[in-house]
Amino acid sequence: MYQGWKVTLAGFFINLVAGIIYTWSIIATNLHQNLGWTYLEATMPYTVFILFYPPAMILAGRLQDLVGPRRMVIAGGLILASATMASSFFINPAGMVALWGLVWGVGVACCFASLTPAAIKWFEPEKKGLITGIVVFGMGFSAFITAPLIYHMISTYSVSLTLQIASVILLFGILIPARYINNPPLLSHGENSLAQPVPDMKISEIFRYPQFYMLWFMFCFIAGSGLTFVNHLDTISRVHFSFERGFMVVSVFAFFNAWGRIIAGLVSDRIGRKNAMTLFYSFMFLTLILIVFQRSPLVLFAAVAIIGLSYGSIFSLFPASVSAFFGEKNFGLFYGLIFSSMTAGALFPLFTGYLYEQRGDFTISFIVLSGFCLLTVMLSLVIKHPAKTP
Repeated sequence: MYQGWKVTLAGFFINLVAGIIYTWSIIATNLHQNLGWTYLEATMPYTVFILFYPPAMILAGRLQDLVGPRRMVIAGGLILASATMASSFFINPAGMVALWGLVWGVGVACCFASLTPAAIKWFEPEKKGLITGIVVFGMGFSAFITAPLIYHMISTYSVSLTLQIASVILLFGILIPARYINNPPLLSHGENSLAQPVPDMKISEIFRYPQFYMLWFMFCFIAGSGLTFVNHLDTISRVHFSFERGFMVVSVFAFFNAWGRIIAGLVSDRIGRKNAMTLFYSFMFLTLILIVFQRSPLVLFAAVAIIGLSYGSIFSLFPASVSAFFGEKNFGLFYGLIFSSMTAGALFPLFTGYLYEQRGDFTISFIVLSGFCLLTVMLSLVIKHPAKTP
């Protein structure tokens, strides 16, 4: 098998294992119901993770540029396994925030910032979207595999034993495939062996280009909109659509979020990155407008599918765009800088929750989010390759 495909499949599997973080709601429910934690205490570790993990991508991305992806993935695996094992002995709010919020944020950043750069360097530009989609599909699809496993273990055993078993899964599930993670061989002049779409941009140069800031805000707007639905989907289903079985809607969102990563990558390889962004985020904008006026269960499921698909697309469209715009030598740092905008996007659900408490519905939130999506579409129409910037 071609080494590039080995790197890609190993990256997919590592993301699949690291995606255990998305089963936190199952752990939180047990902590709340059986150990007497408040709802806020049980949800705080994941909230801290969402806020801390994106900026940690900046440092992790830079380190993988310097020391290579395999070392960073191994470090990430050791961090995740150690933090999970340690948390089994510190099952209290402060311990979980520190270990599952801060330390897990560092560990996931080490892995996620390294896997995509390593994989796409092995392939020509017209395949980078698909390759990116396959690698990040593992993280999106993880909940389908790990959620039933964690639920079974936590129902059968104690929280402590579940965390200890999870730590062993993380250790071997990450370190074994990590041996396949590496960059392409280097030529004598120091460049990757595959042809690059653009010259590698220096770190000092990227901040001079408006494309960097445009991508940052576009990622922020779409990530924030998607995270809002992730956090409030059950309530949205009941309040706006009178649909009580929210778990079904959450499953639909997760399914399309996962597949959106591959589908968007394939589409962008055919029609280009910016055209794919215009397409996906136009649909997201129109969908948010639609659910302001239409509130049937059928519309709910269709809207959740489209929004899930569009949200998932950012994890393949933006890495491929960063590679195409700024080169691959400093890709880890550059994509980490773009990805850090998710921290700002994570504030969207908090704002939406405040509006819901004040108004009792999500209508204003839908309108505001549609405005952000429209801005993203407009930016996608005007953004140009840096080489074409006057």
